[in-house]
Amino acid sequence: MNRLKQPFFLHPDMLQNYLKIAFRNLKSQKLYSFINIGGLAVGMAVAMLIGLWIYDELSFNKYHKNYDRIAQVMQNQTINGAVSTAPTIPIPLANVLRNAYGSDFKHIVLSSWTEGHILSFGEKKFWKTGNYIEPQAPARLSLTMIKGTRAGLNEPYFIMMSKSVASALFGMADPMGKLMKIEAQTAVKVTGVYDHEHQ
Repeated sequence: MNRLKQPFFLHPDMLQNYLKIAFRNLKSQKLYSFINIGGLAVGMAVAMLIGLWIYDELSFNKYHKNYDRIAQVMQNQTINGAVSTAPTIPIPLANVLRNAYGSDFKHIVLSSWTEGHILSFGEKKFWKTGNYIEPQAPARLSLTMIKGTRAGLNEPYFIMMSKSVASALFGMADPMGKLMKIEAQTAVKVTGVYDHEHQ
């Protein structure tokens, strides 16, 4: 014989009494309550940070079309007996990878360190991070272009930028074809603007 499951009902007065008792306990045992509530808050904050870190690790670089086939070559260096790993390699290694390991690496793209540079146009000057990178990089990274094409780095003094940098330097004006400067001395021509929100 099945027993009918009844829902649980609580009278409002009982709920009010429970709240009063809980509040009195908090007041009478302030240190104990502080430790419990503080521990709970810290635990929740740590759990949220761990969750955000895991999400970032699992979604890292997935905006690239072929993210599962893109790799960054790292180098181990031994200095004073200590081994350190960094995303830096000798430039000649690129040709070795192309010639000796061409079947493993379909494309090899060299890039400088990601560093800050002063970008200027007229009286406007901004400090932004960026890279000097080989011309085929935008295609390999499947940049979402707003203006221009992914072939925008086919000449040495051409530059591509995110739409936020373009907006900061040129406002509402069309940045395509305009000349700007890097470090107030190297003149470069804007040949592409990409959507950084999806990069």
